[in-house]
Amino acid sequence: MNVRKYSCAIVLALVALYACNNDDDDAPSIEPPRDRAEQQVNEAVLLENYLDTHFYEFVDNPINPDFQIVNLDTIAGVNSDRTPISQSEFLSTKVITRDGVDYTLHILSFRKGAPGMRSPTFADSTRVTYRGEQLYDNLDQDGDGIPDTADVDADGDGNPDTLNDEVRTDADDDGIADDSDVDNPELAGEPDSDNDGIIDEKDSVDNNDVNRKVFDDRVSPFWFDQSAAIEGWRETLVDFTGASGFTINTDGTVDYNDDFGNVTVFMPSGLAYFNNPPIGSGIGRYKSLVFNIQLYAVNEADHDADGIPSYLEDLDNDRLVADSDDNSDSDTGELIPDYLDNDDDNDGTLTRDEITVNDANNDGFISLDEITFYDDDGDGIKNHLDRDDRDPKNE
Repeated sequence: MNVRKYSCAIVLALVALYACNNDDDDAPSIEPPRDRAEQQVNEAVLLENYLDTHFYEFVDNPINPDFQIVNLDTIAGVNSDRTPISQSEFLSTKVITRDGVDYTLHILSFRKGAPGMRSPTFADSTRVTYRGEQLYDNLDQDGDGIPDTADVDADGDGNPDTLNDEVRTDADDDGIADDSDVDNPELAGEPDSDNDGIIDEKDSVDNNDVNRKVFDDRVSPFWFDQSAAIEGWRETLVDFTGASGFTINTDGTVDYNDDFGNVTVFMPSGLAYFNNPPIGSGIGRYKSLVFNIQLYAVNEADHDADGIPSYLEDLDNDRLVADSDDNSDSDTGELIPDYLDNDDDNDGTLTRDEITVNDANNDGFISLDEITFYDDDGDGIKNHLDRDDRDPKNE
């Protein structure tokens, strides 16, 4: 799955590369990551420009009628009258602050999901379909729908741009530079596959290919672990719900009620893979991403089956459960974070035997007030986190 993080594999690969070349003075150096704050400033401009110069439309999916493809295209040529994404009634933003940097998610909430259903936490299991793609490499500084590569005046200052020491011309005054314009007699016969007025050689977007930047998709519902997802994905789905129910067909397939959550999110690389995209994914470094996600169902996750839902084992409340700050027994040399550790304090008594869990309302979800924690020695540290308290409570 390309939504999952592959940082460990990438780190190992880099270590191996360094080990093989550390005696070679001519070995290529590894480029250090860009400054996250500076990168976010640059990407924010690109994302906002993208939303101003692109539109969306739904395309039927013959494989799964519940999973319509959200097709994203440039507002240009035959699509010049389309409404930009930035003006959609479904668009909202969500700011996530991480390591002092504010990142903005741009979220198209087509449907929030069934009322009354539970939203997933950042650590739960979700049943989803999705489609992931990269933003197209078609910077449009002045927002006129013509990519800079073909724009006679890309910066919109009213003066033709200079390219390779020559001032660009536009004989028919349509905004498309003559060296890119299909109407230029000198370019007669040059293909314009998407009929947007720009020859293919100068056109960074093929509006006829709905799969042009897709790096991963799943059209059949499957269970996906939120804790293993990139942050932009997690922080989007926590505000949506699944369907109100489902029907099991005679062939064993499942049809979900038509009230499941449906969302498209545009996220900067700082909430995606930044400079470490999964190897072989086709995702470029520092690439903003787009995900269209359908959320059908939610299961509360307890990864280590210790009785404490995984989201409640986020000790520092940073909405990350896999970091070093969420490991209660790190001083013993234990490297496993609490949400994967069935003996959180490493005292030999399983965590589930040092607490009492009671699903009082029988809803299948355990909340904090449905767990009884003990502190036998009264030192303010709960038994399951205190190696001095190890007497089982559920025998």
